Amino acid sequence: MKTFISFAEALETTCSMIPVTDTESLNLEHLSGRVLASDLVARVNSPSVDASLKDGYAVRSSDLAAACKENPVPLHLSGHITAGVMGSKHLDSGKAIRITTGSPIPTGADAVLSEEFTTGSGETILCTNTAHTGRNILFKGTDIHKGDRVALKGDTITPAITGLIATAGLDSALVYKKPFICVIATGDEIVAPGLPLPEGKLYASNITAICAWLSHFGILWEVAYVGDTRKESMDAIRDRLSRVDGFITSGGIWGSEKDMMIRVLEELNWQGLYHRVRLGPGKAIAFGLLEKKPFFCLPGGPPSNEMAFLQIALPGLLRMKGETHSPFPLIQATLTSDVRGDSDWTQFFHALLEKDQGHLLVTPQMQKSRLQSMANKNALIVLPEGFKMLTAGSMITVQVLDTRILCNDMRKSIG
Repeated sequence: MKTFISFAEALETTCSMIPVTDTESLNLEHLSGRVLASDLVARVNSPSVDASLKDGYAVRSSDLAAACKENPVPLHLSGHITAGVMGSKHLDSGKAIRITTGSPIPTGADAVLSEEFTTGSGETILCTNTAHTGRNILFKGTDIHKGDRVALKGDTITPAITGLIATAGLDSALVYKKPFICVIATGDEIVAPGLPLPEGKLYASNITAICAWLSHFGILWEVAYVGDTRKESMDAIRDRLSRVDGFITSGGIWGSEKDMMIRVLEELNWQGLYHRVRLGPGKAIAFGLLEKKPFFCLPGGPPSNEMAFLQIALPGLLRMKGETHSPFPLIQATLTSDVRGDSDWTQFFHALLEKDQGHLLVTPQMQKSRLQSMANKNALIVLPEGFKMLTAGSMITVQVLDTRILCNDMRKSIG
């Protein structure tokens, strides 16, 4: 098992070794947010026939070549066509057929004249405008052509795409299953939120935050609390190994007398890939596979726990459900004060991203309370390995954790 590897190597190793979950077929109403496991091919043309784009009259363009307000052309009305009803109507020269939006174009017609360019009633209409060939006609297969791919493997389905899939004649799609992760809180001092808190113990804030992130990204989870004994850790893992897709543990990996998670995993013959990464905070993270299932061991300190999860564990878990993009967007912002660090590590700093007269500014959070700093941030400043400092006033790459700040201007304009 490698130790003290770079952050880049840890992330690449994690994502390359993560297995993708099995697939399942879901109906359209359950597809939003899921990742396609295969391409989707249109079964039908849309529209299925040449159709009218407007309410008006199906005409022959040659009949109206000279039509204008000063020289209206009379056409004899010879019937009507409505949407969804296929008929055998044929249009002869000198005639028009009343047609509604979405209705099939009758044979003989090559244009639709909008109702606004006609006058008259009864069996004759007066046409006051030309209608070139193809005017106001949506031709068969314009929106979707049978046999075309309408969505690709790896695409994340949005509500809008489900409408396209339905139009293509499909009522379901094959997607990757949501992974089911067991989150294990280790330590005799840890208490589940809501229970009485004896003096000297701590509520499991790490676990609460991890589970919240998992839910946010559509990953299923369950929690187990174990004390600082080999048997409790071993039993918790064995009892769940057959029914979950992966594990996250919090605490118990530094190597002290009470930190035994790595030793337990070695007894279970896991494939340990790395332990300790040049990542600050979060360096104590370990990762490997247990019976081909990903197993992340996160440090217990809240900042280290969170950063190891966000930067390594979460991207890996998202790979399980077919997602290959970063969970958090990267943007450019102006740094408001210097950031200093150790060039031997990749370091992340809590930050507040704000807009000032349309410009994005990012400020490092220097609160004394590490928990409040964690809670109040909406972005992270990245100081890559090999760099000691980022200077105030420079444009830097910022990882956005809460994208609402990017939408503030839009909400103001709508309001």
